[in-house]
Amino acid sequence: MSVETGKESAIVKREEKRFGPMQGKEMEGLTSSSAIAQKTWELENNIIPMDTPGAASSSSTATATNADDSIFYYDEAGQNEFQRDKPWANDPHYFKRVKISALALLKMVVHARSGGTIEVMGLMQGKTDADAIIVMDAFALPVEGTETRVNAQADAYEYMVDYSQTNKQVPSLKP
Repeated sequence: MSVETGKESAIVKREEKRFGPMQGKEMEGLTSSSAIAQKTWELENNIIPMDTPGAASSSSTATATNADDSIFYYDEAGQNEFQRDKPWANDPHYFKRVKISALALLKMVVHARSGGTIEVMGLMQGKTDADAIIVMDAFALPVEGTETRVNAQADAYEYMVDYSQTNKQVPSLKP
């Protein structure tokens, strides 16, 4: 039997309001302070985890794997048409969701923390899917920043071009 603190109780109530009553194993996950902090952050930021292939039943594993991998496929014709149509030009609030891969998020956090007290600069790469921006990768730029400006000199521009060109040479997953 675990003792529920006030903070845990508030989190459990918010979780139950959003997703329904919590069961035994879900309750067990809220016993450590790191689990509480993660759950709080997820709730405050409206994080919706994507289902993973392991969560699917064994009979539909192949179907779930294909559905989960579909986010990595790149439809060049569809992306080109979307870029031509530019639906965001008429609606500045067109994009409503952002999906960030775990790898891209990890790279961004490590880069931000490595900057210490100075500002950092980097680029995110990805694609669009309806009203969502999907961030597949991120990379740091070798520039120094201050509170008022970032000095992105020729070295940074050259780095961006080289990185983008090299990235295009890597085979991509296409259906």
